[in-house]
Amino acid sequence: MSMTKINWYPGHMKKTKDLIKDNMQLIDIVLEVVDARIPLSSKNPDITVFAKNKKRVIVLNKSDLVDKKELAYWKKYFKENNFADEVLEISAETGFNIKGLYSIIDKVSAEKKEKMMAKGLRKVNTRLMVVGIPNVGKSRLINRIVGKNSAGVGNKPGFTKGKQWVRIKEGLELLDMPGILWPKFESEEVGQNLAITGAIRDEILPIEEIAGILISKMIRYEMWDVLKERYKLLDEDKSEIMGEILEKIALRCKMFNKGESLNVQQAAYTVLRDYRGCRIGKFGLDR
Repeated sequence: MSMTKINWYPGHMKKTKDLIKDNMQLIDIVLEVVDARIPLSSKNPDITVFAKNKKRVIVLNKSDLVDKKELAYWKKYFKENNFADEVLEISAETGFNIKGLYSIIDKVSAEKKEKMMAKGLRKVNTRLMVVGIPNVGKSRLINRIVGKNSAGVGNKPGFTKGKQWVRIKEGLELLDMPGILWPKFESEEVGQNLAITGAIRDEILPIEEIAGILISKMIRYEMWDVLKERYKLLDEDKSEIMGEILEKIALRCKMFNKGESLNVQQAAYTVLRDYRGCRIGKFGLDR
């Protein structure tokens, strides 16, 4: 699948990029939220450049949707390759490990306060910027950090439209930014992974092709038995091409159009929703 056919970098992304660059000088901590299922594919390379000389924290959100061994690997990878000063797995949805994130923020705040007070400044504010690709859970995480619904939450890419300053507590302010993609994917697989997890709007995707790619990955990851059990498939179905496997899923799950033809599109959406909802296993796509 060629992701160049899809208009996934709309005009407002350029504005968001400029917004992040313009506000970076005000920031002490850059908190980049990535999807734990695709930590490398969902990490915006532009942020690495913008956040130079800032305290960088990578948050592996949706960590409850992947295996612990995968989380351990990516935490080590990001630290060893100097992508971040701190890496933490969390779940903004369930609240898992939010206290750990507080600890990191408080530690950086204390360090800044100590330096500023040594220079004679009494009132010290620490400013935190939250960035990440669309639909990675930034706004939900902010609501967890703040403790109330101060930032709007949406489950569709591009929900946050403009920057929002949120006061967390005395001396600590947070800047929420809209989700930002980047102009060109490093590889076709990056675009595919973003599409599978929902970072790119389903409405503009060749949805059957995306679902086929997910099925292909699961077969490659030796997860055929999971697919077979979930969708009532047979062992001989494994040798079919992806489109035919989707047809078999539609047939076995009784998905039909009004004219009694197979509703393969419904099967494709079902497979993608089941992955996003963790109903066909806990596993990441960056291997």
